[in-house]
This record gives sequence, structure tokens and C-alpha cells, in this order.
Amino acid sequence: MLPEISYFIVSMDHTIQAEYKNTVQQLGAAYPPEEARAIADRLFEHFFELSPARRILSGNNVPGPEAVLLLQEAKVKLLNHVPIQYVTGVAYFMDMEFSVNPSVLIPRPETEELVSLILSHIGSGDLPQEPAIIDIGTGSGCIAIALKQNIRGAKVTAVDFSEDALSVASINAAANHTEIEFIHADILDQDSWDALPGCDVIVSNPPYVTHAEKPLMLANVLNYEPHTALFVPDDDPLLFYRAILRLAKIKLGSKGMLWFEINEMFGDELRNLAIGQGFNKVNIIFDFRGKSRFLQCYNY
Repeated sequence: MLPEISYFIVSMDHTIQAEYKNTVQQLGAAYPPEEARAIADRLFEHFFELSPARRILSGNNVPGPEAVLLLQEAKVKLLNHVPIQYVTGVAYFMDMEFSVNPSVLIPRPETEELVSLILSHIGSGDLPQEPAIIDIGTGSGCIAIALKQNIRGAKVTAVDFSEDALSVASINAAANHTEIEFIHADILDQDSWDALPGCDVIVSNPPYVTHAEKPLMLANVLNYEPHTALFVPDDDPLLFYRAILRLAKIKLGSKGMLWFEINEMFGDELRNLAIGQGFNKVNIIFDFRGKSRFLQCYNY
């Protein structure tokens, strides 16, 4: 059961500084001290529009009651391990702001790395200056929008089987002034592939967590992020990769490139699968944590 909001009213001092101090203390019941302070900073920026510096300068001011009520409600959710991004409805990716809700995964630093890797190949001779790109399983649209924002003239198509996710992605594309073609399709259904254009790049961060890994996951991920975007059957963990590899052989141009975010446990198996599907050059790339996290496949 969620704690009562009144639980948080512990002081008659309702200045900005007092509210901040109380927030850090209360969040400390569920988070380490540094994380509690970082979350409190995010909350005060979101609900009071106060950066840490402005919060200190405004410490003796009294905040509006409506914002204080929203803050209290947010703390209840956070103590129940709702991710801060879902509490505020905002996540950041490649220096852009994205709307998020529980119908889409929260963008992660590893996925920023994936986008940066693709960008490093534009204009290098590996890919054309104005490539056609398909993002499969677009979720919030973060990959598609970031690529479109950073590649002048790129034509980007984003695909998802979830209409709710596509709605979020469309909002994010509009908010970031980015023109993306969105297609509702189940990539596991080969009949849906006809709706997709030919392209130079396919990128995907598909579901890749097995159900056997659930005990290792944090509560804020397991209890709140969409399971359809996370999990695959234990007996077929490469389900989505297999389908996308087949699609790529049909849709990629003769010098096309396929990029995946992957489960580190299945890197070698996936690499062998890609080679078996006819990709001549397949590379496993490690992320900033030293984990095998990306697969790069050349169609030549």
C-alpha cells in the first residue's frame, strides 16, 4: 500500500530550503544519500523550476501550495520505486528532452552510445551522407529522433508494434521539431515487412532480457517498465534478432549496415547467427562499462 501523503508533513517550516531538506531525508529511506540528493535536485527543477544554484538563492522563499502537493505525491511514488522519469514524465537523451510514460522504455546511456557509433560512420565512406534509416522497436523514438537531428537529409522511418509507444514517439518527434515516418507493425509478422522501405541503415534495440534474469533486475525496472519491450522467452532469446536479420537481407542496400543493442550473454551466439544469415563482416562492440553491448553487421 502507498504511504499516506500526510506522512510527509513533518515541519511547519515550508520554505524552499526546508522542503528540500525534508525531501532528501525522506527519499533516504529508499535511496543511497547521493542518489536521494540527485533525485531531489531533479524534483525541484521539475516542480519549482529551480536549478540547485537558484534553489539555494531562493531558500527562504515559500513555494506555492500546488507545487508542494505535486512534490509530495512524487515522493510517494518514488518511495515505491517508480522511476524518476515516469514521475516527472521527462527523460533526457543526446541532450534532448523526451516525454516518457510506462508504455515506453526509459532511454539509457548505452543507447546513446549506439547512436554515437552510427553517427561516427556517416560520411566516412561506409554510409552515404543522407542515409535512409529504419529504427525497429522505436519506443519513445529516442534513437530515430537523435539520428534525424544529427544527420542532415536523413530519411528516418520508425517502427513499433505498440500504438501507445508510437503515440509517445510522435509527441517527441513534434516537440523536437523532427520529421519521422512512423509505422505500426509487428516485426515478427513477415506480412508486415512490405510496408517498410528499402534503406541504408537498420537499427534496433529489441527485447532481449530473458525471464530467467528477472531476479537480477531492480524493482524500478521490473515493476514499472513495459515487459513487452524488455523480455523474450528463455528458450528463444534471439527471437527478434532472427526476424530482423532476415528483414535486413531484404531491405538493406548493397552497402547497408545493421546495428543492434544486445544482451551480453548472447553476443557470440548472435554474431554466429548474423554470419549464418549472410552478413560478411560482423563486429561485437563493448559499451562504456566493458560489456559486449552492440553488434555491427555489414551487408557487404
